[in-house]
Amino acid sequence: MTSTFWFFGVTTAQSAMQRIYPLWMDELGIDSTLAGIDFPIDAPAADYRAAVARVKADPDSVGGLITTHKLNVLSAAADLIDGLDDSAALLHEVSCLHKRDGRLLGAALDDRTSWLALQSLVPEGFWEKGGDLLLLGAGGASIATTLGIHRARQAGLSVPARIRVTARSSDRLDELEALQREIGFRIPTSPVVTATAAEADAVVSDLPPHSLIVNATGMGKDRPGSPLTDAVQYPANSIVWDMNYRGERPFLTQAEAQADARGLTVVDGWDYFVYSWTHVVSVVHGVEIAGPAFDRLSAIARSVMA
Repeated sequence: MTSTFWFFGVTTAQSAMQRIYPLWMDELGIDSTLAGIDFPIDAPAADYRAAVARVKADPDSVGGLITTHKLNVLSAAADLIDGLDDSAALLHEVSCLHKRDGRLLGAALDDRTSWLALQSLVPEGFWEKGGDLLLLGAGGASIATTLGIHRARQAGLSVPARIRVTARSSDRLDELEALQREIGFRIPTSPVVTATAAEADAVVSDLPPHSLIVNATGMGKDRPGSPLTDAVQYPANSIVWDMNYRGERPFLTQAEAQADARGLTVVDGWDYFVYSWTHVVSVVHGVEIAGPAFDRLSAIARSVMA
């Protein structure tokens, strides 16, 4: 029996996963198809509930991945989900629906996948050089990344000594601060309201060398533009990471223009994209995807995008 793996998004038909997922299933030996459901941003709660109810009621539906609508899905359909993992409860969102013993469960995996992606782009010993982590944007991606860093620190892994986070208003910064209080976050964090891109430039230019600057705003993919201006001055020998893997991504273009002069390493969101999808596939289908298996699936995905 062919199972159905659901994909809740905005323009799912345009996603490269429509071509990648069948190849991954062939590689993993799983009989499953991908079915997308498109919602506008902040769709009516009834639409989210209907989609979750459909996944729950259909015996051939094994679960799925949720992108833009993680917070709204949980808010609208929490009573339809029979259990949440710790991260979903902390982040108040679900990025993964999956079934176990007839129960529909919700998980938030972005804290794990963002840490894996961050760890893959930061060389060994990087954080000992004294740089900061700057998260541009204080939305769900940054909050999940903070939780991932917290858990990495608890596990004794190398993490940044200082974090700065920007947002256009204080609301999301307040949410981040509330999470940090709840989990006992011990890394000094400086929240900064940057109402304009020029104000965000000033935060970047104040960073020490060997910092990591992350575009976690969604700008360049979900919304046009960059959180910075072309006049931004990056700290020397730093890493500039755009969490987006597709779209115009002017944030990357701005960093690439200074890469040689400032000794920058500029990285897109490809690994983050692959980690995000493979983790959900792993949980939904109950298979281990790590090491050589991850490398094979990443190579398959890259061949589709070539």
